[in-house]
Amino acid sequence: MTSESINKTKRPIIQYAIGTTFLASILVVYVFTQPSTKFIDRVARDEHGAEKLSRTAEEMPKLQTSKVLHTQEVQESSEDNFASMLQKAATDDKIVILTEVNEAFAAPNSMLDLFLESFHNGDNIEHLLDHLIIVAMDQKAFEKCSSVHRLCYLHEQIGSDLSSEKAYLSKDYLDLVWSKVRLWQFILEQGYSFLFTDVDAMWFRNPFRHISIYADLTLATDVFYGNPEDHNNMPNTGLVFAKPTRKNIEVLKYWREARQRFPTTNEQTVYHEIKYELSSKFDLKIQYVSTEYWGNFCQLNKNFTKLATFHPCCLVGLEKKIAQIKIMTEEWKKYKSISLKS
Repeated sequence: MTSESINKTKRPIIQYAIGTTFLASILVVYVFTQPSTKFIDRVARDEHGAEKLSRTAEEMPKLQTSKVLHTQEVQESSEDNFASMLQKAATDDKIVILTEVNEAFAAPNSMLDLFLESFHNGDNIEHLLDHLIIVAMDQKAFEKCSSVHRLCYLHEQIGSDLSSEKAYLSKDYLDLVWSKVRLWQFILEQGYSFLFTDVDAMWFRNPFRHISIYADLTLATDVFYGNPEDHNNMPNTGLVFAKPTRKNIEVLKYWREARQRFPTTNEQTVYHEIKYELSSKFDLKIQYVSTEYWGNFCQLNKNFTKLATFHPCCLVGLEKKIAQIKIMTEEWKKYKSISLKS
């Protein structure tokens, strides 16, 4: 074999070796420059605690798709359960009462106990409990609710911890208060009217007596200036009534979408910002209820001859609200015992 033929034979071998080395270098750079989460995603533990590789990069898209499908199935199942509960809770004219509670508000001797007690202490309103759905935002709240009430619905939010008392305008606080607006929309879409009440609003009399049949949407107020149609009234979404009309469904969609314009604030403040838009865009007839009937601490009125509900808004902190509600409850009981004797 000539030296020329030997060189021709070696040349492909050398090129192959160089190419292999180059590809290996690229692979090393790729592995060590990938985010650490890629590796974490691939590590699991067996039943004895030993680490093992469980997911390859090729499997991840399929797993992610599976998770999405599973979430959709859970959501659809959850909505079916809630729709079934609406049917059980509704009055003959398809009205439901709704409140939300988390672990902090459902703890023993906390808001949930006081709220339910108010129906028993109220003026012939105990039967309204048959139409009340309590939406639990976490498992412990659901367990407590199930021990004291017939109609409880677990509505956990994926990616949020809504169990404890939340700082005002924190992310979890905003997730908590905005979640109810989505539920309101779903209820209307199912053909039911709803009266939403915050769980810290005590009921003394039937609040439906103060809802106008001509209004599309009825809200409580922090401050009431005398005219129930005046948008200068300061709204409070701690008590809201809505009818199942196409207009109201579109209003709630618009309201929820407006959150993007005001991402750091709650649903009540966003409503206040867009209430003139809602009125003009949808020809929405809004009723604001006087604080004489749906009372609060913002515009304090303790005329028990007129009060139907009392909401401790304008007070900060769960403990302070509980203390003041207990005082109001005792004052109501005294009024009621005296009025029954006279």
